[in-house]
Amino acid sequence: AAFQLAEVSTSGLGRAYAGEAAIADNASVVATNPALMSLFKTNQFSVGGVYVDSRINMNGDVQAAVQNLAMKFTQYGSASERNVVPGAFVPNLYFVAPVNDKFALGAGMNVNFGLKSKYDDSYDAGIFGGKTDLTAINLNLSGAYRVTEGLSLGLGVNAVYAKAQVERNAGIIVDSVKDSQVQNALKGVDPQTVIPGYLTSKDKSVVSLQDRAAWGFGWNAGVMYQFNEANRIGLAYHSKVDIDFTDRTATSLEANVIKAGKKGDLTLKLPDYLELSGFHQLTDKFAVHYSYKYTHWSRLTKLHASFEDGKKAFDKELQYSNNSRVALGASYNLDEKLTLRAGIAWDQAASRHHRSAAIPDTDRTWYSLGATYKFTPNLSVDLGYAYLKGKKVHFKEVQQVGLIITTANYTSQAHANLYGLNLNYSF
Repeated sequence: AAFQLAEVSTSGLGRAYAGEAAIADNASVVATNPALMSLFKTNQFSVGGVYVDSRINMNGDVQAAVQNLAMKFTQYGSASERNVVPGAFVPNLYFVAPVNDKFALGAGMNVNFGLKSKYDDSYDAGIFGGKTDLTAINLNLSGAYRVTEGLSLGLGVNAVYAKAQVERNAGIIVDSVKDSQVQNALKGVDPQTVIPGYLTSKDKSVVSLQDRAAWGFGWNAGVMYQFNEANRIGLAYHSKVDIDFTDRTATSLEANVIKAGKKGDLTLKLPDYLELSGFHQLTDKFAVHYSYKYTHWSRLTKLHASFEDGKKAFDKELQYSNNSRVALGASYNLDEKLTLRAGIAWDQAASRHHRSAAIPDTDRTWYSLGATYKFTPNLSVDLGYAYLKGKKVHFKEVQQVGLIITTANYTSQAHANLYGLNLNYSF
């Protein structure tokens, strides 16, 4: 949940990513459990991606109140907006090469974390909405070693290339500062304030931060135990990754920095996570698989950016909680060429205490279908589809700029359609 992405493969999509740390369908094992590479007998290449068509709607109201000892002034507006998360393509690319009957190497590219939300530039609650964009491309190099006939271990290193953008606009605050009494009150508290003169339209930026090239590094490890060819379990761990973003043209109205030229810094703490999976081939044609995934989201308490002089550029309380994801799936080998899949999963929200319009989050239920068709013994295609249904949530956000306190009350509704396609080639 939150902005963690499960969409590492199309074969996994078809079973709601049940059994990911124990199934070796194709080279995408590099993304989840490197120990599974020990099961490969030939080189394999896999490329494709998943298109995520999100439908997230926000409904609610917003008010901007100016309060001091001498006056009280409130403006009211709408916090409603439809389709705040645009569609996105999540790519993947993997390669596995067995070195001998005990050792294998693998490399991959996928996206474990990402988010984009976009509200209209003149959105009344622009101080909460605006634009939020995070892309974290994971590059992975892994190795696997078969210790015994049943036990295999895997280890990998991760380099994460990230881009981030945070934009917040004035919105309804502009309607408040147009009043002459409000302007006098603001100047009375802070004679140097730039708020009245700067906020002339709702699309005026109050925060602007972006970094198009930041790196973070981590590692991953896995273990797989195969009781026999029909039954195995897998355990995989992915470490935390800290990414330091720097913007040398950052602006923030709260810090009275409205001209680009100052450096702003933000550290994003991506969580570590653990996944336990099982795979059981019950008959020659039918198999079941399952997963439990635990993500250490509590290490991400806030998004905080500051300038070199220590002034706050942006501060957003998140107070994320650790979350669980459980999945159950099945696969059926219709014949030598066609395999069918289905799965269901429940993904717990991480933002159970401090929800956000910029990072929509809710408990999600997955319903998935998929298939693999083998054109030849070496060439196959994976197709997958999933429908995600999010739980309706109600929450409130509050933000203060000077004497102006903006409050928005939201009801969020979410669902999504996911479409996957991958090509696999063995040689």
